[in-house]
Amino acid sequence: MKQHSLKRATGNWVTGDQFWDREEELALFLERLEEGANLLLTAPRRIGKTSLLKEAMLRLEGRYVCLFADLQKAESAADAIAEICLATASFEDTWGKVKRLFSNVLPDNMDVKYKDISVHLRSGLNAANWRGRGDEVLDSLAGADKPVAIFLDEVAILVNRLLRGPDYQVTAERKKDVDALLSWLRAACLRHQGRIRFVVTGSIGLEPLVRQAGLSATLNAFTPFTIGPWRREIAAGCLHALANGYEVTIGTEAMDQMLDQLGVFIPHHVQMFFDHVYQEARLAKTQEVTVAMVNEVYQHSMLGIRGHVELSHMEERLKMALGPKLDVLALDLLTEAAVHGDLTEGSARALAMEQFGTDWAGPLRDVLGILEHDGYLRPADERYVFESKLLREWWRARFRFAYVPVAQRQK
Repeated sequence: MKQHSLKRATGNWVTGDQFWDREEELALFLERLEEGANLLLTAPRRIGKTSLLKEAMLRLEGRYVCLFADLQKAESAADAIAEICLATASFEDTWGKVKRLFSNVLPDNMDVKYKDISVHLRSGLNAANWRGRGDEVLDSLAGADKPVAIFLDEVAILVNRLLRGPDYQVTAERKKDVDALLSWLRAACLRHQGRIRFVVTGSIGLEPLVRQAGLSATLNAFTPFTIGPWRREIAAGCLHALANGYEVTIGTEAMDQMLDQLGVFIPHHVQMFFDHVYQEARLAKTQEVTVAMVNEVYQHSMLGIRGHVELSHMEERLKMALGPKLDVLALDLLTEAAVHGDLTEGSARALAMEQFGTDWAGPLRDVLGILEHDGYLRPADERYVFESKLLREWWRARFRFAYVPVAQRQK
């Protein structure tokens, strides 16, 4: 267990001294990259996927050309190519090659910090030419004097946007667009094997999306790489390091209580719990965190209004990934599991039939696939239960008063 001081994470990702104890996963991740694998990084939300990517880039610095492209705001395949181009700006040689490829749309002597640079790049890309321009960019990168690693974050958000559109209707044309993007990426992996490695990740599950579209084969060039919650001793070490960093003391009983309350040790939730406990200690003008303080913080901060703000992204991401119809079913399934304690096969079927009638099977299968893949629920003895105790109790506090369990509806 590490014994040093740690500061609270104030951003969405951390590196260096703030990157806490993912050494085993990071070593395996870097090993696969060194072997030339293209990776599909999967993990529940708030596990620290982006931090792992950023730390990997830091440790590969000097030996690799590492490009990080965030596709969260991308709305088309052309936008994705533009983001990859922008990511080259950190490397003078690669950026010079990109500028030459787009010399027809980039003004002469344009500085890389020019605020409208992405607008100019996008003006040179469209539905008809993005594949060819993307191939040119990758061919240019493959000629670099170092191997290249391209980290594509939030690919699933772009795929979801392409597949469902603003009306959340999956159509043949939208499936074709997704197929075109993912097939291009697959072909690029094969064509540049040994020179370019791709790492694909996101905060919603990519695999359930492509499975729904019948396009799972487009991911067969990628090796799955999964990271999970911290082990209990790692979470305890993080809490001790945070306590050292802020000169507070968390005794053995208080520490055990904090860990027991969390149940599953998602890094963001561990940090969030410490943040609330530390604030409570400061307000109480004490340096000693007690069991009573932990219980008070858990009930009134972790599960209260402030906790709702911190955890509300879990609900918001579902709406974005599923759309209005499937989102209603997902909320009912999760609330049933939270209020009743589990989600049985009969309850799940009843909720799906209530919303979709005789066409219930497909929607239920799709929603459960996403809820399991994205870390909301896990199977247990022919039923589903919440993966995280904290998330279950937060969800119960958030929705229980407006929900009638299935067993009571059937009386």
